[in-house]
Amino acid sequence: MTMKNVFVTSALILACGLSAGSSFAAYSAPQTRLNTQATSSYFAPSAPSVLSRAEVKAELTQAQKAGNLPAMGESVNVRETAAPSTLTREAVRAEFLQAQKAGTLPAMGDRG
Repeated sequence: MTMKNVFVTSALILACGLSAGSSFAAYSAPQTRLNTQATSSYFAPSAPSVLSRAEVKAELTQAQKAGNLPAMGESVNVRETAAPSTLTREAVRAEFLQAQKAGTLPAMGDRG
């Protein structure tokens, strides 16, 4: 490589570096937030409470004394247990095969 090529290459690299720095400087001003109280439903005001703070605390204390609160870490949404099946395994399998042959099985995402 000749001295002229080295100089031209170095000058191009330097020019690219300096121009990249100035292009980033254009965005140094703080940007406005997209989600503000005026534009986001997250900050929407909730309905005013009907009960006072003292009434809510009294309800909590009453529920604690009655034992109506779930234990720490327990889920509030408790699933109901399903009724035990009255059919044998063989009967269920035969019913499935019959429905499969007749083409009356539900679509693949609709099976419960």
